Amino acid sequence: MLINEEIRYPEETTILFKETGDIKDLACAPDLMQQFGSYADGYQTGALKLIDRALSSSSSHERDELLYPIVFLLRHYIELRLKELIQALNYCLKRENNFPTGHNLDFLWRAFKYKYEELGEDVSSNHFHNMTRLMNELHEFDPLSMAFRYPVDKDGLKTQKVVSLNLVNLKDTFIRMSFMFDGISMQLAHYVDITNEMISDRYDDYYGN
Repeated sequence: MLINEEIRYPEETTILFKETGDIKDLACAPDLMQQFGSYADGYQTGALKLIDRALSSSSSHERDELLYPIVFLLRHYIELRLKELIQALNYCLKRENNFPTGHNLDFLWRAFKYKYEELGEDVSSNHFHNMTRLMNELHEFDPLSMAFRYPVDKDGLKTQKVVSLNLVNLKDTFIRMSFMFDGISMQLAHYVDITNEMISDRYDDYYGN
């Protein structure tokens, strides 16, 4: 336990979710936060800040305790980003807003690449080959988002696969993956805008506006 504060316990008036207070004490979740991309951005930021905190810590114990939260946030960012990309692709291809609900990274990555190629994009570049290799590595360590959240899976089997991890390398690799994911996200956001314009133009043509 690393809480370095005066000991205190819950009281009758203690609540978790207080929505008022000094402006500097508030964090706001506008309607935009209901989108996959905004959630992904938050987990990405959280992962990077925890890595920096761990690397700057003089305590090896603190670094060890932050390891699993770091990798969970990193993995969850990737899962959310993939679901965002698939949802955007479904909209551009089929005018649908659906997205996969599971946690299987191999399935999500394959579904994304298939739909991205269906849209006319190239997935045969070295960048995609390298991303596929990294996604396979992450999937092997944590296929269903369990290994970094619980010590055992639903069957009671040990989930731990990481004993030690180079955080400098982890941060560099995560940033490289993030640049690619975020770039595709911005690209597909542009395609969604184009799709919306096409729908609007067809609506106007149909109704004679």
